[in-house]
Amino acid sequence: MPWCRTVLALACLVPAGCASTTPTGTAHPAAPAAPAVDWRNTTYTVTCDGIVPGGFRATVVGGNARVPADARRPPYYDHYDIGVRATATGDVDGDGAPDTVVLLDCSPQLSNGIVQEVQIFSSAGRRLGALPSPRSLQGDAKLPPVYDPAGLRVRDGEIVADMTAYGPDDSHASGPSVPLTVRWRFDGQEFVRAPS
Repeated sequence: MPWCRTVLALACLVPAGCASTTPTGTAHPAAPAAPAVDWRNTTYTVTCDGIVPGGFRATVVGGNARVPADARRPPYYDHYDIGVRATATGDVDGDGAPDTVVLLDCSPQLSNGIVQEVQIFSSAGRRLGALPSPRSLQGDAKLPPVYDPAGLRVRDGEIVADMTAYGPDDSHASGPSVPLTVRWRFDGQEFVRAPS
């Protein structure tokens, strides 16, 4: 009967070898995170702070793009120069994952002007929205305030932006001179100004 013991031993080993190697009650590894986006080498949809209300796609390479415009249609520009001027990361939508804030410059050509817009993207790369135009902060000044690229950050769930506003004696040639810090908070739908 030694062969019976051998068969019985093999019968006991086979199921153990076929069993799952994941212990019961252990969680499976989390799904891989979304791939990191290189914000200086990607495609944005920009409006140039409302100059082109329907927006257009701009693929930046090394932080810059030149996008042809239809010079036969308003606002009658030849092209748009787009630049990524700053990025900041931090959780602004409350999901615990780092979102990205991107400051873009747009210079419609031929002109000597630059306008700015700030776009915000979730940790998965989905566009959450944009900050209101700097024109919404202009008040009685001649021109809207200008973002300081070094002063863009996320703190305690808020986007904090250092800007410089135009004072009564400032001109386009001299530039703005009045320091200004503005805070924005995501309310689940849009970005609203937070009290200072």
